Amino acid sequence: MKHIFSLRLISFGLLLVLPFGVGWWAVDMLRFQQLAGCQASTDAETDDAIATGFYCAQASASQQTIDSLSEAIRLARLVPADHPLATQSNGLIEKASQKLLELAETSFQDGNLEEAIRVARLIPVTTEAYKTADGRIESWQSAWDDAQTIYSDAQASAERDQWDQAFEKARELRQLGNRYWNSDRYQELVQKIQEAKEGKAAQAKADRDRQQASEAKYTAQPDLISNWQQDQAREAAKNLDRARKLASAGTAEGLRAAMDAAGLVLYGTPRYEEAQRSVDRWNRQLQEMEDRPYLARAVQLASKGDMSSLQAAITEASNVSFGSALYQEAQDKIGQWTDAIQKLHSQAYPEQTGRNRISPANYAMPAVKTTTP
Repeated sequence: MKHIFSLRLISFGLLLVLPFGVGWWAVDMLRFQQLAGCQASTDAETDDAIATGFYCAQASASQQTIDSLSEAIRLARLVPADHPLATQSNGLIEKASQKLLELAETSFQDGNLEEAIRVARLIPVTTEAYKTADGRIESWQSAWDDAQTIYSDAQASAERDQWDQAFEKARELRQLGNRYWNSDRYQELVQKIQEAKEGKAAQAKADRDRQQASEAKYTAQPDLISNWQQDQAREAAKNLDRARKLASAGTAEGLRAAMDAAGLVLYGTPRYEEAQRSVDRWNRQLQEMEDRPYLARAVQLASKGDMSSLQAAITEASNVSFGSALYQEAQDKIGQWTDAIQKLHSQAYPEQTGRNRISPANYAMPAVKTTTP
């Protein structure tokens, strides 16, 4: 074990003196040596073994996958509470847990509910992220149940030829805050309803044609198809024009209504791609409209520069929706303000510098808000 620890120190020294390209090779060697000693470190309680285990946890967390983050948490939890690395270990556990929660949210937004729940349940109960994850799982399951009920009700209305009710019900999928249901499944459902409506209209027209002479029956079908395609094109243009008028109001309500109207433009029509680009643009505009006030208030709070104001700014910026157009900007600001808090803490308690570092685990982390298109 001492041999492995010595090799790690040598590799770290190489990073400081060798050129950039060779430095990357040293990083890989360091990671290999860390991982090589990880299994052995879990079976020992010496300072060297605990340190090696913690560095293994850091290396694993840097890979940012579900399995590597889970392994990083497992290794970091092996650090005793009275060990000098305990504070850093707790911070690593909290950050890895927050990242797992983000990956779980991504799985949910992509339509994989079971995977989202599985990943969320990997988060340790001792973390702040666990409190958020517990509530998030409940909201995911509730949204999923609602989506399935809405989908079934819309189909039932279509089967009864209640087309307006079917389309109205389908639009409720866009209010659930889930990308999979308000995009993929919504478009799928609307297309099914539209095809059923057009199909029944076509069938009725064909039935009338069949009552005429047999020759007319054979010539009517091509005209029927052509008319159906023209009707679809006119309907698509009508819906897109209406969507643009709604969006021109520049309000949140107008943008939501515009996205609903553009969502009625079916796949395969000449205006479909244009409608999808408009929906994406209006969704980003809506996200910024809803989230910009949070970030503006956070910046105003942070401008005071004291520790409590910086912490309040972090809390306010955390209200920016996950997946929002402003989410990365908010996270960058949070990182800057967290560094500023660390500097203030170091100035106030210089004797603790390098020994007890502040991490997000030292103060309550607010829940991550999901985007509702």
